[in-house]
Amino acid sequence: MKKLLVFILVVVGAVLAFNYFSTGELTLLPGTSMSEEDQDLNRLKGALRAAAQEYRQAGRQAALSGLDTTHAAGAALAAVNGIERDLKALRKKSDAPEFREQVDELLGEVKRFKEQIS
Repeated sequence: MKKLLVFILVVVGAVLAFNYFSTGELTLLPGTSMSEEDQDLNRLKGALRAAAQEYRQAGRQAALSGLDTTHAAGAALAAVNGIERDLKALRKKSDAPEFREQVDELLGEVKRFKEQIS
């Protein structure tokens, strides 16, 4: 009985940890308490990080192989510009100050990324 209880506690802890690291919230079921705006923000955050990774990967490929990776880098920059546009539209649509603050933080990440690559 004790082994079963310990096993259940370990499984619940693992699920909580996974959801916390993937969504940033400590819940058993991911995404159940997220509003549509929060889901959009989470999607844009993931897209920004993926585009930044693509840009860095294009730079590494160009450095290692000497191949022309301007198309891959340009596509990543276009994705970042689209994300920035979507974030600004999402900020205008929301009235909640806490949500606007989160959008502003992500816009700050976009700005830092653009400054870093310039």
